[in-house]
Amino acid sequence: MKVSTYIPLLISGIMIVPASAESLFEDNFNSGLSNWQSSGNVATNSSIILDGLSAYLKETGQISKQIDTSAHSNLSVSFYMASRLLESADYCYAEYALNGSASFTQLSSLGNGQDDGNFVFTSSSISDATSLTLRFRAATGGADHCYVEDVLVTGDGQPSTPQPSIDVVSSASFGSILVDSSVSQVVTVTSTGTQDLAISTVSGPNGDFTLSQDNCSNATLSQNQSCALTLSFSPTFSGAHSSSLTISSNDPNNASALVSLSGNGVADQGDGYVENYQPLYGSGNVSRTELTHQELNSNNPITYLTQMSAVAVPSEAAQPEHQLEGRIQLSSPATAGIGQFTEHKDTYRYTSNADDPRKHIPDFDFEFVQSGTHLIPVQRGIQLSSHPYWEYILEPGRVWKENSDNGDSRAALPFSIMQKNSNCVHNGVMSFTFNNQSISQVSYQIAAETCLYYQFDMWGSVDAQYTQQTVTNSLQIKQAHQTYESSKIEMRPISELATDYPSSGVDAANFGHSSEVSPDHMSVFGVYYNGVHYSGGCETRQGTHPYCDRLRVPSYSTAKTALAGTASMRLETLYPGYMDSQLTDHIPQAGNDPEGDWADVTPNNAIDMATGNYRLSSGYLSDEYSTANDTGFFLVLDHAGKLDYSLSRYPRKATPGTFFNYHTTDTYIATVAAQNYIKSQRGNQADIFDDIIVNDIWTPLNVDEGTKDTRRTYDSEAMPFGGYGLTYLRDDIVKVVKFTSIDRGAINGQQMLDPSELEIALFNDPTSPPLDVRSDNKYYSNSVWAKQKTVAPGCETYVPYMSGYGGIQFVMLPNDVIYYYVSDNNEFAWDKAITEAGKLNAYCQ
Repeated sequence: MKVSTYIPLLISGIMIVPASAESLFEDNFNSGLSNWQSSGNVATNSSIILDGLSAYLKETGQISKQIDTSAHSNLSVSFYMASRLLESADYCYAEYALNGSASFTQLSSLGNGQDDGNFVFTSSSISDATSLTLRFRAATGGADHCYVEDVLVTGDGQPSTPQPSIDVVSSASFGSILVDSSVSQVVTVTSTGTQDLAISTVSGPNGDFTLSQDNCSNATLSQNQSCALTLSFSPTFSGAHSSSLTISSNDPNNASALVSLSGNGVADQGDGYVENYQPLYGSGNVSRTELTHQELNSNNPITYLTQMSAVAVPSEAAQPEHQLEGRIQLSSPATAGIGQFTEHKDTYRYTSNADDPRKHIPDFDFEFVQSGTHLIPVQRGIQLSSHPYWEYILEPGRVWKENSDNGDSRAALPFSIMQKNSNCVHNGVMSFTFNNQSISQVSYQIAAETCLYYQFDMWGSVDAQYTQQTVTNSLQIKQAHQTYESSKIEMRPISELATDYPSSGVDAANFGHSSEVSPDHMSVFGVYYNGVHYSGGCETRQGTHPYCDRLRVPSYSTAKTALAGTASMRLETLYPGYMDSQLTDHIPQAGNDPEGDWADVTPNNAIDMATGNYRLSSGYLSDEYSTANDTGFFLVLDHAGKLDYSLSRYPRKATPGTFFNYHTTDTYIATVAAQNYIKSQRGNQADIFDDIIVNDIWTPLNVDEGTKDTRRTYDSEAMPFGGYGLTYLRDDIVKVVKFTSIDRGAINGQQMLDPSELEIALFNDPTSPPLDVRSDNKYYSNSVWAKQKTVAPGCETYVPYMSGYGGIQFVMLPNDVIYYYVSDNNEFAWDKAITEAGKLNAYCQ
């Protein structure tokens, strides 16, 4: 491609074509965008212009136009492009593709430093082709802007002599690879000319790059036909590596096409990391009727709900031929008209038959790295967004090859959307095909959730863009993923429990029994015993979830134990006396309370929800379920608002530590006290969740990276909620509960929680009686619930457990068995489970 020497004359906004060329297409956008196919955030603009109107794009907005050029030669494209407010990761792109190809070549781009609003002119000659597709697109944030003016395509009126043309990427990056490991990547060569492309030789590369499979040398390709080159990168030393590949052909304009190769060798850290992680050995012969390659790569959206088996790794899946590393963006998935939605339950009447932002997934712009057959999101945890209702949580997925995918590789990505400022989690899977240059539509489907009051299916497909680029810390991200995978507690289907203990007479069907938890509302459940995690559940409305290990579930009030209570007991170990100190010493706003309601209240009282401050005593949940709590606390986004309500809502009515009344506001106060205290000890950068829970406890327990996040207030304070807002994978549940109960707060022999306070929490200290909840033989102590149960004839005991809104129970049975379930139909029974667990290990010896 060469830059033309002429510039079209611009007279009053009219483009003048040189006499030697004919105008094939021109648009100054003064009549709008009707000449273009558009998607995402696009419009016309009257402020940044050459004359009249300009095309205006932001976020992932794009416009494209296919032009018939079959009767013309010496093609040329010119246009003006401007931008404003771009930051380092923001760009405005102009691109073209020939003969209907999905592979685009860049004409020009604007980035940070080129965003002064002044139009930049570009004019380029293009290889002869039967059709030319122009595309202008933004890759920016919501406050960054791209503008396009005066697009002109010209060509000579007489068709040129048919000639061959080669289409191949100019570069391929292999990312960061361990020294003495190997990774492969496929480069596709396509004939885009009007005459057969004859490839003579493929030479190179050298160094630590090799051409492991050559299907192109001496090949003759007709128009739109392709061949494949498989390249391998096997670094023998640390540091940057580069080489190149030369493809010789009869293309008169590019007789020696050059492909630059790059990669980075990294020394082995000695942790057992492997680059080609969990390879696949299937034949690739997969029979597929849903989400076919043709459907995903067409211009038609996916309009049907698929079975979950359609996004599972099939038994004959073959090793993927492409290495995905870079950025994936979805084209305005939150736009009205995109996707389908069916409501199953809507207690608060969020949605009607009309379109609503709740019926669309948020904008999507994330980085990924690939390790063997695993696709790993770089951004983990709760991804805050501009969407008014939803925020993503992305999970590692899988990649593989199916022979019917036209040489592409295929990916499935588990994900969840979490209700903003709340804890409901709706689970789905994305799926797409890809190669080293491009990506298909991305299909998405949500058909499961853990949410008492809002249940729905949401599905469809969205256009997407893939930008191949080296991801910072790629190797460390892969290593962390493999470390977690290797740390998971051994897992077996719950049906094997009876097989493993045949003499016990245990009936596994009594765990998660339908008489106690409705199967349609069960997300996951399981039993931990004697080093093995026996798991069940994971059903969706479209079949069994194929990535159950990556099914993310909410904590709701189990966070009162796992975060607020645990953090308090950890602080007591580090700073003895903390739990019985005065809240007013840690929270100035409590000390300034004009009624003095917080005098003599301790952090221990707050995690016990026994501050003595309450309004209603008719039932322990009477205050919690008041409308005032919703509007004054749960729906508030900022820390100051939440804290002010928590401190001022309830008057003093009882001596602190004597009367239990369920208040999530009390747990918030306990969390604020702990946050302020750790900052006073370690400085303002300290954080009660990151430093005390994650660094001290969860990281050595090897919980998942996505679990190391929590709901926080939406302000600069970013205060952890404390009483809810965590999410887990099922392996994380077992690890956290086992640490609390069976391991008695110790990790590798080191005591992490104050042992006396933990014994009180586990109802094992007769000198510290628990608080009576006044309902169903339930008690509360140090943020832990218990039921008083007769677990065997003549054997009555407290059974401690963590509990969460909607139907979440983590039961810490006194015989070193853990039983848990996550559901959403307000069901909290586990009597059958107690009986069966007693068959594994007697309660009273």
